[in-house]
Amino acid sequence: MRNQPRSTQRVEDLERYGKSLSDYPKEAFQGQGKVIFAVFRKKFGLSGLIPFTFRVVLERRRILKQYAKQYDELVRLTGKLAKEPPMMIAMFNVIARTESREQAYEFVKGIFQIIALKSLPAIYQLDDLVKCEGDVFDNFKKFNVAMFKAGDRDYHVKEIEEDDNHLRIVVDSCLNVEIGRMFDCPEIAKLGCDHDVASYPFVEPAVDAEFRRPCTLAKGDSLCDFNFYRKGFAPRGAFENK
Repeated sequence: MRNQPRSTQRVEDLERYGKSLSDYPKEAFQGQGKVIFAVFRKKFGLSGLIPFTFRVVLERRRILKQYAKQYDELVRLTGKLAKEPPMMIAMFNVIARTESREQAYEFVKGIFQIIALKSLPAIYQLDDLVKCEGDVFDNFKKFNVAMFKAGDRDYHVKEIEEDDNHLRIVVDSCLNVEIGRMFDCPEIAKLGCDHDVASYPFVEPAVDAEFRRPCTLAKGDSLCDFNFYRKGFAPRGAFENK
């Protein structure tokens, strides 16, 4: 991606610079309906899709009734995005009742990871970021710092460390974890982590970066430890991102 034609635009001038990670642009949602339908059709078949959808709708209504106060708080915190967690939890619950919580999590996780391949590049405004003047990894670092600093409603950044070849961002609270607690569905909190694990490898080559995250709050750790290394500078050895 280093051979991308450069413009005179600075990364700071991008429309999405300084916007939160969860402030999804409309491009991130394009085609999601078709993706979800295809996944459902594969799992349930056309004959099973209608009854499954009906059960999900009923389960969502139950969730909104049982957790009315929690949903009102979610609306206050996230606005229009509040409608998404109850739907995902409803899908999870319906599958968990007929299969298992583990199988339900893997199914919903699969949907999130497919969607992630389109949503994260849109969040980073990747096509434009790689053309900005200056070093692409430095611009990627700047974009991340501005994005994480803008996310106070969704997570709290405890510390940021940076040098020429590495950016570390430590997060010690996460709204996804709170949502899991609010609706008694801790599995739903891990979907944001799974989104990142699937999509950062897709973004890395464009920005000369390597993503490492050894721990996350949603997966039982005391913090989320985001690390972005310049390509070739990440620690060597076997590693699995959380």
